[in-house]
Amino acid sequence: MGMTITEKIMAKQSGRDSVKPGELVWVDIESVMTMDYLGKTCFDKFKSLGKTEVFNKDKVICVSDHLIPPPNQKFANMLNEWREVVKENDITHFYDLGRQGIAHQIMVEQGHVLPGTVSIGTDSHANTYGAVGAVGNAVGVTDAAVAMATGKAWFRVPDSVKFHITGEWQPWIMGKDLSLHIMGMMHWNGHLIYKTLEYTGPAIASLDMAGRMTLCNMTVDLGAKNGIIAPDKTTAAYLDGVAKGEWEMIASDDDAKYEAVYEIDVTNLGPTVAKPDKLDDTVPVEELVGTKFNKAFVGTCTNGRLEDIEIMAKILKDKQVHRDVNMMLVPASQTVYLEALRKGYLETLIMAGVAIDTPSCAACAGIHTGVAGDGDIVLSAGNRNMKGRMGSKNAQIYLTSPAVVAASAVKGEITDPRTFAA
Repeated sequence: MGMTITEKIMAKQSGRDSVKPGELVWVDIESVMTMDYLGKTCFDKFKSLGKTEVFNKDKVICVSDHLIPPPNQKFANMLNEWREVVKENDITHFYDLGRQGIAHQIMVEQGHVLPGTVSIGTDSHANTYGAVGAVGNAVGVTDAAVAMATGKAWFRVPDSVKFHITGEWQPWIMGKDLSLHIMGMMHWNGHLIYKTLEYTGPAIASLDMAGRMTLCNMTVDLGAKNGIIAPDKTTAAYLDGVAKGEWEMIASDDDAKYEAVYEIDVTNLGPTVAKPDKLDDTVPVEELVGTKFNKAFVGTCTNGRLEDIEIMAKILKDKQVHRDVNMMLVPASQTVYLEALRKGYLETLIMAGVAIDTPSCAACAGIHTGVAGDGDIVLSAGNRNMKGRMGSKNAQIYLTSPAVVAASAVKGEITDPRTFAA
């Protein structure tokens, strides 16, 4: 019996010929990420193990993203403590203010995650790393500290579920629409907890890296252990010149065993929206057309990438954000910010009335720039919409794609982007 890509990676990284779902494995880790608000605790745990040096200073990646730039004295003090910890441990790769970005974007775009390997991070959306054919997984600070000390972590090999995606992508339809469609299709019913969600098929082969990152990113919100897409020529082009190490193509065997296989044709997939408070309460955009909102937000590790900004600029070119809407864009990294600036996307958005903030997690977790207040109705291209996620528990969050957010911002009500010329 063959193995899935996740099983192959876990076997290879644990020095075994094969593994089976349910087995416990002690795997070699390619990289460990921790960030500002958990970083000091993570290093404190590391020191409690009696260690004075991390297993590899090039492979422990430190990022400032949740608290930066500090909006208050408390966050400023936390960041200063964080910087001292990073300096004390002589970490090679530290992405701080001026070089910052959201941790998961940084990990992939800067080549710290490699196909065929395992990378972990102390934030739930580390599943994003599967976009380049790696096993990416979120861990707590104790597991991260052990990995920082030993270069290893333990896993229970997950069962795999395949989503075979076919058809042709239509104008204005994005990876986010597919992700939300799968949310509504599968629901939060426990079926996918601790499973690998593997995305395959011709529609995945034609999907850009930004869309792949969105798909893998949101697998955690279905309870999955990881999401993954086998590396291909798109992956190779993306990693060319940035990969911090050698890697090779890897894919599931033809006779690999899956717990379940689902077929989805994107040809008739339309813009999709998750209604307030529940990620899996999704509907086609047509059902919500005309719904008023007052805040629009595009950013996060789910949808703050260059391709997302490009599609917003196409929709908002020579248009204005509605006077009743406050709209904010937060690029996912300084690299994305600079490229969007060079391509003229940010000028287009600013001319349209969009506020641009420096790269960070911003309002996503409800602790930073652009948080929602009582009574706010937010149309967001982020990743979560439960009560209080972006601030007030008395706010409502509709979750959708950057294309829907941009089109809707023009009219001040939820709008189908397909009414705009492609």
